[in-house]
Amino acid sequence: MRNTFILVLLGSVVMTGCSTMRDSLIVGTSSGAATGAVVGASMNRDNKGKGALQGALVGGAISAVASYFIHKGLKKRDDDVRRNTLFNLDKFGVDHPQNFSEGYSPVISKPVVERQWIETQVQGKKLIEGHRIWVISEDPQWVPSSKKGKK
Repeated sequence: MRNTFILVLLGSVVMTGCSTMRDSLIVGTSSGAATGAVVGASMNRDNKGKGALQGALVGGAISAVASYFIHKGLKKRDDDVRRNTLFNLDKFGVDHPQNFSEGYSPVISKPVVERQWIETQVQGKKLIEGHRIWVISEDPQWVPSSKKGKK
């Protein structure tokens, strides 16, 4: 019985990397139900399976709720990382092709962007909440490369 419990526990840990909410709920609920059944059966050996059924129901319900919130949190984290990476490519050294600045062609400078805050205001029957706007104050320019071109 103990070996079965360990096997179910290891299986549930290995199978937690699901890509969709549906997959996460299915894997979470089934692994929680299996774990709950093993624990319930081992705790109530004299009830002829009632302990396993109760353990499966409780384990499945708890792990379904946990799977939902864990998946939702991981998806939000992944979306934040993806958004931050895409909006900050220059910080990660991928703002232009690898061979672009090696003398094959001129490089392009970054635009100068200013951030402005617009205060909350009332215009007639409209309430416009305070917000930020970004304005390109200086366009990008072509800059000759400092390296000599390869021939």
